[in-house]
Amino acid sequence: MNKDYEEKPATYYQGINHQLFSIIEPSVKQVLDVGCSEGLLGAAIKDAYSATVHGFEQFPSAVAAARKKLDSVTVGDIEADPLPFEQGTFDAIIFADVLEHMVDPWAVLEKVKPYLTSEGAVYASIPNVGHISIIEELLNGTWNYVDAGLLDKTHLRFFTKNGIDQLFTASGFSIELIVNNQSAHPHQLQLIHQLMNISTQLGINTTDLNERTLAYQYMLKAKPVK
Repeated sequence: MNKDYEEKPATYYQGINHQLFSIIEPSVKQVLDVGCSEGLLGAAIKDAYSATVHGFEQFPSAVAAARKKLDSVTVGDIEADPLPFEQGTFDAIIFADVLEHMVDPWAVLEKVKPYLTSEGAVYASIPNVGHISIIEELLNGTWNYVDAGLLDKTHLRFFTKNGIDQLFTASGFSIELIVNNQSAHPHQLQLIHQLMNISTQLGINTTDLNERTLAYQYMLKAKPVK
């Protein structure tokens, strides 16, 4: 187990992504939360939608807390270990800030696909490496890993909005809905404005530049292509 995960503060496993929660269909009844941490998101789904929620988590301290909230929690590595469920079980499989931590998220999406019902969907939240804070770092000649955030030292994969689309398309999914949460400091807004001007002068495509640079994270719903 990567020691960087063991050294993370307890709060790292205690968050809930409210915007991701908001796009999960209220009709869900059987849910798998991959990388469920301490089970707060799953507990919110159970309470709001009377759903059965199963967790899959590899860190023992988080598992102990999640088991108090969810219907079951399997200890395992989603990339290496089998899923102890029948195929066609879940109408929602959730990856909340999880796919970017994987060596091969493409294979994982392929792996979970058979466990969805005929109308089931994957819901995911993924950080945006195209955020203005990363561009600012690169302009300063830096790329500083941190304990949590866009450059979390445990991130193995980095995605822009376009990269997210390619990830799901290559794995046999179609993204039906994608939203984002936006953040920037005032000086970063000025930087975006200047980048827009320079890009226009150089003939670089600036379509959706504001959204692509302000989006801190993308939340999405995707279904297998039939």
